[in-house]
Amino acid sequence: MKTIKLVLLCACFFLAIPLTEAQAVEVPTAILTALSSGDANQLSNYLNSNVELFIENKNDVFSKSQATQIIADFFRKNRITSFQLLHKGNKDAASFVIGTLKTSSGNFRLYVLTRKNEIQQLRIEPSND
Repeated sequence: MKTIKLVLLCACFFLAIPLTEAQAVEVPTAILTALSSGDANQLSNYLNSNVELFIENKNDVFSKSQATQIIADFFRKNRITSFQLLHKGNKDAASFVIGTLKTSSGNFRLYVLTRKNEIQQLRIEPSND
C-alpha cells in the first residue's frame, strides 16, 4: 500500500512540473526593452529564422535579416518616444504582448507573439487612439 501511494505521489509531482513551466512562459523583458528604445539590432537577437511581419505595407513571412531591415526602417521613420504595455498572456510554450508604441509620427498598436523566446509574429499597426 505504501508503495502505491509513493508511486502515485511521484507521478503527480512529475506531471505537475510541465504544467507550471508552461504557465511561466513570458515574452522576454529584453524584447520589450528593445521595442521601447526602437533598437532593431537588439530585437533581431530574438527573431525566429522566419518571422511573420505586419508593418506598414509589409505583410508577409520574412527571413530574420529581411525582418530586421524592415523593423529598422520603421524605427528610423518613427522615432519611439515610449511604449505602454496593455496586455500580456501565454498558453503552452507561446506568449504574447499587446501594447502601444508612441512615436514621433503617431501611435501604433503593437502585437508580439513568441515561442521559446523567439519572435514568431510582429504586428505594428496604426492605432485608432
